[in-house]
Amino acid sequence: MKSAPTVPFERPSRSWAAGLAVVAAAAGLLSLVRTVAPVDWHAPETEIVLGGIHYRAGADDLGWLETFTAQHFAAGGEAARALVVDEIDAKLDGLFDEAHARLPEFLDWYYSLRGEYSRIAMAALEAADLSEPGYLAARAAATLFPEQTWASRLAALERDAADRLAAHYAGVREAWRGEVERRLAPRRVPAPLAADAARPRLVLDDFLAETVQRERQAFGTRMSFGAAAAGVGAVAAPALARAAAVRGGRAAAARTAARGASRVGAAAASGAAVCAPGGPVAAACAVLAGAGAWLVTDWALLRLDERMHRENLERAFDDALRRFRAEVERELVASFDAAVAAHAAAVAGEISRSFVPARAGRPGQSAAAGNPHPEDGGP
Repeated sequence: MKSAPTVPFERPSRSWAAGLAVVAAAAGLLSLVRTVAPVDWHAPETEIVLGGIHYRAGADDLGWLETFTAQHFAAGGEAARALVVDEIDAKLDGLFDEAHARLPEFLDWYYSLRGEYSRIAMAALEAADLSEPGYLAARAAATLFPEQTWASRLAALERDAADRLAAHYAGVREAWRGEVERRLAPRRVPAPLAADAARPRLVLDDFLAETVQRERQAFGTRMSFGAAAAGVGAVAAPALARAAAVRGGRAAAARTAARGASRVGAAAASGAAVCAPGGPVAAACAVLAGAGAWLVTDWALLRLDERMHRENLERAFDDALRRFRAEVERELVASFDAAVAAHAAAVAGEISRSFVPARAGRPGQSAAAGNPHPEDGGP
């Protein structure tokens, strides 16, 4: 009978030691992962060029640059609008002060025999469709705002406002440059010997040049003043017509009719009294005496009319001038506002293209305003 084979006893092999070594290594690696801080990989610093000086800026500096630039130029635009309003106020004050000073001259003409007969003649021509309506308002506009004075004052306003805006925006750029240089001074570096294709580059000089170009486009051409730039008669006459209407209507017609009846009666009585004898000489004498009586009577009625109504007419024209000034000011401010807003929008667009840190951080690409990226849709 055969006995069962015996299994030899084996000692633990070296595989156990290898397993323990693996476990120990894994524990050590886990401990290392937990204790060692992860490496923070930064994009390369951006090279900034301003006034030929080179700087190296990180993401924080680029974020500040974008925010500061947008806020600074936006505030400059608001200040520009206030400056324009002040310039327009000053120029219109002088123009309308002179108009108010000429008002007595117009009223003297109005209450003169020449003015009276001119209005009567033009009213007759207008009734026969032989003349344009609004003679009195046009005469007032020509007296209060001489054509040459109106045109020269508007041209001076446009020129002086453009000069003040140019000086203002130059100051805005210089203040921006000074603050940026101060902030980036610790980041100044020597100019590189050769361009680093792997380092993003931001040329602020290009941005400044572009803002100057945008400024010339916005303010280098004549403002569109619309009605205010037209002849003064076409602009002022409609506004002054309301004041002229104070002497219009049925009341004026009644006064004129009363004057006519008085003049005819006075002329007839004077002719009969002075030239009582008959004959041709008496007829000529009656005509001359009647004409003289007509003029004297008309002069006396004009003086009475002036004493009763001149103050009201002057007040009506004063009110009309104030309303007209407000209309002109609104139009001029709106015209300059449009130019200031267009300039502000153009600068904001340049800031968006130039200073977005994500775009400025693209390796090997320039974020300068003069070289917008194709995807920006820049001009």
